[in-house]
Amino acid sequence: MKKVVFITGVSKGIGKSLALKFKREGFFVAGLSRNKPDFDIDLFIKADLTKDKPQDVVEKLIEKTGRLDVLINNAGIGLYESWENTNEKDLRYLFEVNFFSVVSLTKASLPYLKETKGDIINVSSVAGKIHVPFMGGYCSSKFALNAFSYSLRAELKPYGINVLNLIVGRINTGFSSRSLGSLKPPETPFGAKAEDLAEKTFEAYKKRKREIVFPWWYRIFIFIGNRFPDIYDKISLKKWD
Repeated sequence: MKKVVFITGVSKGIGKSLALKFKREGFFVAGLSRNKPDFDIDLFIKADLTKDKPQDVVEKLIEKTGRLDVLINNAGIGLYESWENTNEKDLRYLFEVNFFSVVSLTKASLPYLKETKGDIINVSSVAGKIHVPFMGGYCSSKFALNAFSYSLRAELKPYGINVLNLIVGRINTGFSSRSLGSLKPPETPFGAKAEDLAEKTFEAYKKRKREIVFPWWYRIFIFIGNRFPDIYDKISLKKWD
């Protein structure tokens, strides 16, 4: 029987690219999103994880597939706003999407992943490794997601389950245009392709890696920001001006 991958936020962007890649590699692709994908998918579950119960979603998945080999927590949303003007309602919704729904869906999936000694892939961000001005809420949610991935990996190692954390930089998916907040991020002329991320993700999944940074050169930004925070802050603020 084919291995089953379950991808959240499957209808567009990174989720769509991951679905198409795993499909080409022979997987049974199941996906979840609020809107139906515009491409062929083996199983689509229409749901909103901030409203629908993750346990019900997973039960529906297992009812149709009988197994789960790879869970990809991809669904996420951005927030561009100063802390002073951040709306608490937006902040709470941000954490529901980027953190709490991931935790809940993962917990509901664990019994089935233990059976297959499967894999969990969490789509995080460079913003979870380094602070970004006017993106503090988003950074906080991704820092929390990283901590979840690292501690979860240690706990699941005895069960043969690997947790792959994706530290993702700017990708050309229109993510910013769908984000919360009143601000627009600075123009970035060097966004990467979601298709290339999908290729790198599958390679890392096959090798059962712990984490990848994509594109690789974001490692430089992370290093500078953590090693020379004053310089980094000055450069970052100038971009927002």
